Amino acid sequence: MKTIFVTIIMICLATVGFAQDTTYQNATQYYIVLYTLGENWDTSKQPQEQLYFKEHSSHLSELRKSKRIDMGGRYSDTGMILLKAKDETEAQNLITKDIAIQNKLFNAAVFPFNPFYKGCVE
Repeated sequence: MKTIFVTIIMICLATVGFAQDTTYQNATQYYIVLYTLGENWDTSKQPQEQLYFKEHSSHLSELRKSKRIDMGGRYSDTGMILLKAKDETEAQNLITKDIAIQNKLFNAAVFPFNPFYKGCVE
């Protein structure tokens, strides 16, 4: 009887070990991207009148469609997105593909982000 009980316990422990969630270990990294006005921003024009602004919006739209952007917003004169990438190099590459960044309409700074709480914003 004792052998059967020990065997059942061992099987249960092995099953629990295999059932552990490894999603976090394999998760994509998060990055905060802060956008500020670049040297080619024309203060006499509205945002939608800026050269490359439409392309910038399209680029962000594509990142959203591909589930690379989890969240975005604006505060003061700074825009912010929460970007998912496998590493910082990929994050930088995703941002520098934006023609508005290439042509200095905006500046973008990329920072690693390590959430300790995965809340929700609706």
